Amino acid sequence: MSAELRIPSTAAILVPLAELFPPLTSSSRPGDGSALRAWAAPYGLPTDAGFHRLAARLLPEGSLLARWLTWAFAFDDWCDEGTGSRDGRVLDRMLARLRETMRTGHGSAEPLIAAFADLWRSTAPGMSPAWSRRFTNRLELQADACRVQAVNRAYGRVPTAGEYPALRRHAFCGFITDLLEACLRIDVPGRLHTSPPWRTLVEASLDMIAWCNDIASLGKEQGDPHNYVRVAAERIGVPDPAWWVADRIAERAEDLRDAAIALPGMCAELRVSADVAPVAACLLAGPRAHAEWLLESARYRST
Repeated sequence: MSAELRIPSTAAILVPLAELFPPLTSSSRPGDGSALRAWAAPYGLPTDAGFHRLAARLLPEGSLLARWLTWAFAFDDWCDEGTGSRDGRVLDRMLARLRETMRTGHGSAEPLIAAFADLWRSTAPGMSPAWSRRFTNRLELQADACRVQAVNRAYGRVPTAGEYPALRRHAFCGFITDLLEACLRIDVPGRLHTSPPWRTLVEASLDMIAWCNDIASLGKEQGDPHNYVRVAAERIGVPDPAWWVADRIAERAEDLRDAAIALPGMCAELRVSADVAPVAACLLAGPRAHAEWLLESARYRST
């Protein structure tokens, strides 16, 4: 097992870092979480992390997003710590059941599948086949990354600094970026999705969120090789690995801003309507919303 790593405190790193991030787009006040708890209870999904508070920072009406976030983090925990964490065959069976649920709209009694089926029925209608394909592709990328992580855990292998960013981005529920479109009922055209500014907007936002999460979850995940702080310490050998990761997050914040500046020109060139602006605004605000939520969530309070 890798040696235990310590950082001064999550707040000491994330509070000044979050000030560098683009501001929030939503001024909604979160509810008390009772609606989210009522939805999650039949599926046994934990709600103590308070995802309704994160969703309210991004969307004026964030109830559907809050349910998806609750499911996504439960699925992520299953992939990282549950039966899917060390056996690729288990992951394959789970992915097959999720695909079948997307095809039919019906799930099994298994809690993760049943909750996913309910969410899919509330989300997919009205969205284009292209959107469904993008969502499915990102879900499959997550499964592929989780298979790699399962092998790494089996051998106690820490990913290299070159491998880690893409591996983490794919493993960290990247489909949430597609769900922003569905929650807003805005279908971003494929020609914009493949453009450099939009791709950078999505990938930089995901990287910043995932790497901030690595800082906050370091104490919770001691022994797991899939943390950027551990990669910095063991693969690069930097003396202050958490601050090194914070510097990388600040660099990605610059990439995020540059992509946002380039986006209007690209939309004009591709003749894409300004209707996509709310999705872009959520991608820009995502890292700050997530960092603020990390600092208050019971999920990470002990670290």
